[in-house]
Amino acid sequence: MKFITLGNPQNPVALLIHAMFITEKMFDGITSLLQEEYYVILPTLDGHDITEKTTFKSAQEEADKIIAYLQKKHITSIEILLGTSLGGIIAFELFKQNKLAIQTIYLDGTPFIRFSDLRIRMMAKVFKKIAHKSAKQPENPNVLDKLYPVHSLEMKKICGNLSDESINNLARTCYTYELPNTINLTENQSLTFIYSTKEKAKVCIHTVKKFTNCRLIVKDGYKHCEFLYKEPEKYVRMLVKNQDKGAC
Repeated sequence: MKFITLGNPQNPVALLIHAMFITEKMFDGITSLLQEEYYVILPTLDGHDITEKTTFKSAQEEADKIIAYLQKKHITSIEILLGTSLGGIIAFELFKQNKLAIQTIYLDGTPFIRFSDLRIRMMAKVFKKIAHKSAKQPENPNVLDKLYPVHSLEMKKICGNLSDESINNLARTCYTYELPNTINLTENQSLTFIYSTKEKAKVCIHTVKKFTNCRLIVKDGYKHCEFLYKEPEKYVRMLVKNQDKGAC
């Protein structure tokens, strides 16, 4: 796992964890805004670093590596923890392990879904097909160009470098992670779920609504993580000041 840091280490910490098939570059639009007041920490998850061959194994192992890095740097508190899609699963695992003092948690488009083993194998097969095509013919359009036009070129590079083992583990992580029956927050903590109306992960809205001590923001008309890409200034205001009142 690789880490990039931006800003003054004396500032409050903002830890941003990226989605599957992309790197910390997905946060480029907001890091330039955050780093003036925050010390921004950006891990590149295992399997996603095109400069080094690593294997993604589980959300728990990724969370352990992030905690180990923070402990090595003597960082014990996080003011903003943001996880997008797969990154939200790892962010929740960090929160659940309760080894850090985390103030505000945002989980954007995170798939808290349990699929059958058969469906997970099918999803892994689809992911492998995308990855293999991206590796062999990155110049040819594929589904990544349609779904993620802003980052498709970068995603094709990452997909082409992913091992089949990493893809199998990514599929299982994305589609077996379930939330607990209760989410216990301290008086100084907040947890916000963010979903968009044009993303498949919106099926999780009915699941997260039961956590009345958490916040739910539903962004109308956006695709998966598109609010982050299209409205970086509004996104940062949401993270920093909780100004977005579009709760459902």
